[in-house]
Amino acid sequence: MKPVGFIILMSLMSGCMYLRSKTPVAPPEVSAGIQFPEWTKEASTTVDGTQLKALQLAMEDFLPPGTKPPKNADAMTQCLYRIETYDAWLQRGEKMTFVHFTPREQERCGLQPEVMDPGASYAISDDGVILKRD
Repeated sequence: MKPVGFIILMSLMSGCMYLRSKTPVAPPEVSAGIQFPEWTKEASTTVDGTQLKALQLAMEDFLPPGTKPPKNADAMTQCLYRIETYDAWLQRGEKMTFVHFTPREQERCGLQPEVMDPGASYAISDDGVILKRD
């Protein structure tokens, strides 16, 4: 391949890729003071592997990694572009998991809701296919 063709190909492909930044890790002096709880089923929320996979796929579709609000976005738009604004509800179906994201803009951003539930619902098969989104 000629160098010019390679450069063009690489520049076109760079728009299709998202390089994930490394997850921040606390310094040792912070982690030294953390005590893990006693792991019990009663005190924990369990999400099985199939549900976890469905949640990950729905999250990546709903707010893909690297998604940012438009420049000069208002406070509500900025709020709705943050995954931590949402609660995720999961329910098992037959060979699928249903995932629903519901925004908590008043609690998490201090904003009055402007629209009726702008969340999203997904049906994701156990083999990782988005069957339906609403």
